[in-house]
Amino acid sequence: MKKNFKTHTLVLLLVLATIAILDNLRISDFVEEMQEDKDKLVDKVASLEKKLGISSNTSDELEKENKRLVESLSQLEEEVAALKSTVEYQDFIDATSTIESYKAMETFKETWGFIALKNGTSFSTIDSIGNCPCGFTFYGKGFEWVPNTVLTLKEFRIEKEKILLTYNTVTDIKHNYQFVMTKAAGRNDKVGRWRIEEIKLKVKGN
Repeated sequence: MKKNFKTHTLVLLLVLATIAILDNLRISDFVEEMQEDKDKLVDKVASLEKKLGISSNTSDELEKENKRLVESLSQLEEEVAALKSTVEYQDFIDATSTIESYKAMETFKETWGFIALKNGTSFSTIDSIGNCPCGFTFYGKGFEWVPNTVLTLKEFRIEKEKILLTYNTVTDIKHNYQFVMTKAAGRNDKVGRWRIEEIKLKVKGN
């Protein structure tokens, strides 16, 4: 009887050991599968992040390219508008004639008739008699008038209804002068003629 009991006990222990071994094997396989799934998931996440990064870069590049194209289109529209200007050759001759007369003036008061009567344009002298230093104010920016400083026409361009004439100046003057010409009435002459709307300073050599 005792022998049979020992035999049954031994068999039971063997069965339990076998079950334990099988369970360990299943757990080991499960852990291995879980690790493989984890590795696959990590790879997928890395791949997705890479794709998202590429997509983001592509989106940024497309946005920059679109902005560049919009700016180019705007510039082309301005150039086309300039080409459609109603300014003719005779207008150019009249505008340059205005500057030729302006630069020959010896007194500040003589130049007033060449300035367009516009809001934001004014004349100033050091005293009520009209002595210089003196100058003009164009849209809030002052310009000192100095006689006998304007030389020859350097370049020109047309912008819609305006003609821009850039003239060389004498050595003592640091900048060249760009005369923005428009058809307008003057201080003492209400007839629309080509007059100076503004004088801008341009760096010499450009």
